[in-house]
Amino acid sequence: MTNTFLDSRYVERIQRLALGIEAIDAMRGGRIADAIRITFDAVPQGLPRPSILRYDSAAFALLYGPQVGDSIAIRLFDAKQPLWSQTRDRRRFVPRRLRIPLLAIAVADDQPVSQRVRRPALFPGAAYDTPDCVSGMRGRVTDGDAPVRWARVQAVDPVSGATVGRAHCDDRGEFLLLIDSTASSLAELSDPLQLQVTVHVPTLPVVSDAIKLLDPLWDLPIEDVPDPGLADTVSAGDLPWAEWTPGTTADIDFSLGILLRGRPALSA
Repeated sequence: MTNTFLDSRYVERIQRLALGIEAIDAMRGGRIADAIRITFDAVPQGLPRPSILRYDSAAFALLYGPQVGDSIAIRLFDAKQPLWSQTRDRRRFVPRRLRIPLLAIAVADDQPVSQRVRRPALFPGAAYDTPDCVSGMRGRVTDGDAPVRWARVQAVDPVSGATVGRAHCDDRGEFLLLIDSTASSLAELSDPLQLQVTVHVPTLPVVSDAIKLLDPLWDLPIEDVPDPGLADTVSAGDLPWAEWTPGTTADIDFSLGILLRGRPALSA
């Protein structure tokens, strides 16, 4: 056996990084140190896949191997939300599914390491810990009496036209919309602050009832991340809105420093 780095007297085993993942808290902007899981999307169907390793730094790594192709589909979710469970008690972050292209192992070492690193953002769920004096609302998106799964919500300042808040809905249509204090000059904001809140609705796939029972994330849209080296407009979770169709828009008065509760559900 011919070694790459060591003398042939030694047994050499080389592991190369295929993908490094640093999950980001979309509201706080830093790495999520809380317990989350990242797995291959095919895991609920019982298909064998290599492990995505989690390190004490809360970063994740996937190594090149025979089961790693030119792209992977992954899902990110709270660690205490079992993939097979219909009853989930943790909703600190809304799950996401991403399809990520990978560099071929033959060219990976010749490219910047940054092309093998992704920083997907997870948005607050219904049980997200909010600091004091935040502006926003806890709400729910419905279509009639039925919850709208995985919708997204966008808040726009009608005066400046700036987007000042985004939220991801969970499988119950619940969301936590926090207004970004840095998106507009607070000196120009009135209290109450009226914002235009728009619901974006995904197109859900058609699957069998067996799949629905097997996988609680069966209809969560898979977002396609751009190829390595291209600008990543997907991982941040705000743009583009390609898989979500703009729905209704409502004018809502937000009180600065107060988290609104009990408002009527937004409609799709």
